[in-house]
Amino acid sequence: MSTMTKQIGENLKSSFTVLLTRCIKGVTAILILSALSAGSLAGVGEGQELYNAYCQICHGVLGEGQTMGKPLTDAPANRLADQELIDVITDGRAGTGMAAWEGSLSEIEIFDIASYIRNLQGRPALVLGDNDSGPSDDPNVIAGEMLFNGSADCATCHSYDEKGGSVGPSLDGLGSRLGDDALRQALMNPSASIVSGYGAKEVEQEDGTVVRGRFRNDSELAVQIQSEDGRRWVTYFKERVTAVRDLDESLMPDTFANLSVSEQEKLLAFLSSL
Repeated sequence: MSTMTKQIGENLKSSFTVLLTRCIKGVTAILILSALSAGSLAGVGEGQELYNAYCQICHGVLGEGQTMGKPLTDAPANRLADQELIDVITDGRAGTGMAAWEGSLSEIEIFDIASYIRNLQGRPALVLGDNDSGPSDDPNVIAGEMLFNGSADCATCHSYDEKGGSVGPSLDGLGSRLGDDALRQALMNPSASIVSGYGAKEVEQEDGTVVRGRFRNDSELAVQIQSEDGRRWVTYFKERVTAVRDLDESLMPDTFANLSVSEQEKLLAFLSSL
């Protein structure tokens, strides 16, 4: 074999080696990108298996909520940004039964569970950095929320998104339960229909003082009511008071009726968004 033939052979061998190396690197890069994609995109199937194993006992098969866990398909859960949802699963919530799953589940497993929860909510699979999730940017809704927590003083008695008082019913999911007309009627005439469990009593004391509040507990010896501002639970012994009476009217003040038309519309917009 001539020297030229050997050189051509070596050159071909070298070229083939370079080409093969490039192909291997390309395939490796594709595999790595695929793995990263699997970790960053929704693993809804894996999330469902994990959810069924660890979450449904408290939150229900379809996220409807159980005695031990809140609903995952209501307005507060839908308002959580993607990272907030991951954080709740990762870190839990202090003061509630929601445990922290960090350490028990990997980051990818937590991501997959969060993606499946989005699926239960009828929303696209979870994507970090999604700016469409979170509170409404409707100016009327924002102004209505400011009224609710501010001058209208609704938050003293009512809660939403786990914030607010407990004298009145929680307003989470209110927009899906009541249409605009029914909601307006409930605000204009709160005594027309009082939610079960939120009835009121008044206690007339021996000095003539009358105290009203949400009825909490009753027995042969005493009655317990929550003050109208929600801050105190007070027990009154029946033998030490003049009378204990049920109230047919709501403790809710006529705040809505006294708002301007513009303020009413803003508050309605906010409540309808819950």
